[in-house]
Amino acid sequence: MAFFKQIFGGANSSRYYTGVILIAIVALIIILNIKFLTWIAIGLCYIIAFSEALKLYDLESKAYLFLSAVIMWIIAYFYDNPINIAIVMLVIIASYNAYMQNVKCKDYLVILYPSIPFLCLFGIYTKFGTMVIVWLIITVSLADVAAYFGGKAFGKSPLSPVSPKKTLEGALIGLVVATLAGTIFAYMIKQGFVVSFFISLFVALISIFGDLFESMLKRNANLKDSGNILPGHGGMLDRVDGLLFASVIMLFLLD
Repeated sequence: MAFFKQIFGGANSSRYYTGVILIAIVALIIILNIKFLTWIAIGLCYIIAFSEALKLYDLESKAYLFLSAVIMWIIAYFYDNPINIAIVMLVIIASYNAYMQNVKCKDYLVILYPSIPFLCLFGIYTKFGTMVIVWLIITVSLADVAAYFGGKAFGKSPLSPVSPKKTLEGALIGLVVATLAGTIFAYMIKQGFVVSFFISLFVALISIFGDLFESMLKRNANLKDSGNILPGHGGMLDRVDGLLFASVIMLFLLD
């Protein structure tokens, strides 16, 4: 009993419980492999993350942006090319702001992030299936986890002023572990070895910068977390930041 109390007790207990629940939900969705259910699940994460992004960009007062996110996600269920949906929305927003002569508009930011990455994530699922999504999640998750423990054990050099707790040594360890694990998993699901290696490498690498990008947004907004919907983890963007950047790169490389 003392062992379990040591692991799950204390101030960070909510983080472990939330993590277990999230893993169980993701595993269930992957096993069921129902397009509508996957669309609902990713869409829920997207809408929550979009709301958090509005706060980070100081755009909370613009309700029409939230409506644009809902419209894009509905179209994504029926349309295979996610990038085109975002491009059309960017043109519409640009047209509106040109008419209003709003030269200081920041509305485009929520389309670039997190909208395009979430659309890419769903695009990976619809084009390549659940096993490629698992490949993506394994690679990004291990890049983060291995970087954390590697940094704790060997970290000395700060990775970036944006996120002073992260270390270069930890990031390199995470990159190596994630690339190896991603390559092995991808090869097991019948991807070519060279393709598996290079995609895993670039996905793991860009996921590190996805984390830094979200840290930059939070620092600019003077916020510790993007939200508080996930006990012990913060907001939705705090949990999927690396995955979002990685989704864009993986879809591009697979296409």
